[in-house]
Amino acid sequence: MKKTIFLLLVPTLIFSQINLDEVSKLLDQVDLNEVNKVINNVINKKTSNVKDWSGVIGDPNFNVADRIAINDVIDAYGIYWDNNNHEAFLSLFSDDAIGITFNSNGDKDEYYIKSEDQIIKNKKRMDHFINNKMQRRHIMANTFFVKLSSNYAHIKKYMILITTNNNQKTEILTPINYDFKLEKSNGIWKIIYREINLDKPIDLPLID
Repeated sequence: MKKTIFLLLVPTLIFSQINLDEVSKLLDQVDLNEVNKVINNVINKKTSNVKDWSGVIGDPNFNVADRIAINDVIDAYGIYWDNNNHEAFLSLFSDDAIGITFNSNGDKDEYYIKSEDQIIKNKKRMDHFINNKMQRRHIMANTFFVKLSSNYAHIKKYMILITTNNNQKTEILTPINYDFKLEKSNGIWKIIYREINLDKPIDLPLID
């Protein structure tokens, strides 16, 4: 019992001997910029040791954080579009991002994703979905990395596009084969190229 009481008292005795004013003075002398430099040096040293991925399927020597971040971008792509959040959707792309669309007949349309014309088209599509009570969902599936380096990625992504109309009927519109290319700018991955390949026509054509 005495031993238990002693152990309980030890932290109290130690704490009572600490001069909080002195601790506060010491903390004031700490240069946070220097602390951040040390942390960044450690992080940079770790990331610099990660080589560009070989491209060989099954090779585990790649930057895990980059793969997670890239998948986050692609997941956000579907969620932002499905929720008609056009501003957030555009934030996923670089300013000069290229868009390529192929319909089921092989017709091709090429454009700048952030061009004025394309922004107007996107908003019209979103307004059409809202006004006609059409809830789109991009269901993410397979992700295939073609290339991954410290600042560039090329992936292929399968998605299933479904729609629920008037809160009553849900149907599969088409599988989609996406081709994405991304670059890392200021530590953030952005889409620089997006190609859409539809397996079959959809209710609101992508190409006029």
